[in-house]
Amino acid sequence: MKKILFTLFIGMSFISCSSSDDDSTVQQNTTVQYFHVPQEYVGTWRITGTTTSYFIFKNDDFILVTPYTSYKTVLEQAASTGQTAKVDETITNTDYNFIITAGASSGSYKFKKISATKIQWLNGVNNITLDKE
Repeated sequence: MKKILFTLFIGMSFISCSSSDDDSTVQQNTTVQYFHVPQEYVGTWRITGTTTSYFIFKNDDFILVTPYTSYKTVLEQAASTGQTAKVDETITNTDYNFIITAGASSGSYKFKKISATKIQWLNGVNNITLDKE
């Protein structure tokens, strides 16, 4: 009986478990690009006749300068809490229009290209001309 228990004990000591308890799931960082700003809009824009910047367009972001609001950041924060975060864009040769939806809030912006250095912001009240800095 002792020999059987000894043999069983020796046999059990050769059976091993995996040496790693790490989770082998590969985590991927997925970055969503919400904005696809046309190249001619990329830059800083100010209202004609003023020296104050008003909008900044980046390749993947739309920023309201005052108060400083990066809509990419707003969308990322909404998405991180499981809320709706999207931008519906309409892009033509002369127009760049989009609707931003972050959670239960949404807003729309419409821009029309006038020249390489001028665009109009069509805000529903009046058309505001913006100059590229």
